[in-house]
Amino acid sequence: MKKLSLSLLLSVAFAGSLALPGCSSTEMLTASAPATATVAPVYQPRLSAVTVPVSISITAIEQRLNQEVNGVLYKDDKLEGDNVAVTVTKQGLLRVRAEKDKIYFSVPLHIYAKGRWKWDPCKLCPAIDKTEDTSFDMVIKTTSKVSLTEDYKLNTVTSGDFEWGETKPTLQLGPLSIGLARFVEPAMRQQMATLTKQLDKELQRHLDMRKYVSQAWLLMQEPVKLDNNMNAWLTIVPKEVRIAPLQATDGMLRTRLGITSYMAVTTNGKPAVQLNKNLPKLIVDNRLSDAIQIGLTAGIPYEHASKLLQQQVAGQTYTFDGGKSQLKVNNASLLPGGEQLVLMLDVNGKTKAGLFTKKIVGKVYLRGTPYYDAATATIRVRDVDYDLDTKDKLLNTASWLAKNKFKDMIQQQVNFPVQSQLNDARQLLQVALDKQGRINESLLLQGKIQDIAPDAIYLTPEGIKVVVNATGNLTATIDKL
Repeated sequence: MKKLSLSLLLSVAFAGSLALPGCSSTEMLTASAPATATVAPVYQPRLSAVTVPVSISITAIEQRLNQEVNGVLYKDDKLEGDNVAVTVTKQGLLRVRAEKDKIYFSVPLHIYAKGRWKWDPCKLCPAIDKTEDTSFDMVIKTTSKVSLTEDYKLNTVTSGDFEWGETKPTLQLGPLSIGLARFVEPAMRQQMATLTKQLDKELQRHLDMRKYVSQAWLLMQEPVKLDNNMNAWLTIVPKEVRIAPLQATDGMLRTRLGITSYMAVTTNGKPAVQLNKNLPKLIVDNRLSDAIQIGLTAGIPYEHASKLLQQQVAGQTYTFDGGKSQLKVNNASLLPGGEQLVLMLDVNGKTKAGLFTKKIVGKVYLRGTPYYDAATATIRVRDVDYDLDTKDKLLNTASWLAKNKFKDMIQQQVNFPVQSQLNDARQLLQVALDKQGRINESLLLQGKIQDIAPDAIYLTPEGIKVVVNATGNLTATIDKL
């Protein structure tokens, strides 16, 4: 009996050894891929409030007016009527100073006057007719109050007066000494109205705010290439123009121009834009600050995000249950799924239960919500879970995978670093400002980006969009007219 029992045991053991390879089965995962879809973005690019301090040099105004206002300003060469002819000529440089909302002008003038003395002693006596001339100087002083209208015109209201020298002019005609003040002053006061209107006209013509704002409005809409390697372009869509009241300090006529706009960075070539040539009505606002805040939109294409995901998980083997179960990720990709990201993982794995091994091969789909992790400067996913169809298939074919911590491991591991992109965005913006520099012969732009940080994330058909806020300062100086 003992021999028989031993023989029987050996036979059973041998038969068992032959049967062990057969205690392994493979299940195919046939989960359906979720439909690729995006919803209308919840977030929109933030409206930028770009407030630009604008300085116009009083010296530049003075230089331009001296170029334009020259020569004879008034001339009456007829002696008939009042027996006096007067010619008024600008002499020397016109001087300009400004304080608060007023501009003061000082115009030196040279006056040439001719007078006639005529006497008829009697009807039969010969008439005495004699003319003499004289020259003297005077200074006209005017004050212009300046403001801006909603159609970008400079509104000036100018008033003025004039000053004589130490003595008022006289003209000697024979035995007569004729005081010319009573003849010149009415003409000059009448001419003052003409002169102040001319000054208003010259100021409005040479301080053409609409011209400069129009130039800035159109230039802002032209795409600016930020980087050749990334083929990155900056686009700006201006929406509104605000301006602070004009004020003069330290030899400069100053204001603050605020242009609100949408700004975006794209990396798929030069975007097609349709220029909006129509300036909106100018809004005068005395609460504008000197800082800029730029709402900037940048994107991470799904193809690039998939490459990052593959680098992180493809080829890795995940072990569970004290080594009894393991899963290898062969390939990975990332797609949009409404407001969530869909992670496709091509896997093969196995688990042991006693002497039996169960294998799985196929694809699993997980969903997660993207968010920005400020501590690591990365885009991560949270609330990661299996897609419903994948979960159903796992419960039927590989419940061990559905129940373990694989999805938690993926959630902890998957991330898309954006710190370098943020640094690049900051640098690209700064380079763009530096390149703009002098946008024409009259306007000089200078600025600095001080800080840039993500604000929101949303999904589009093309990729993950990251909204970032950039803050800094930007100055514009009109130093030529």
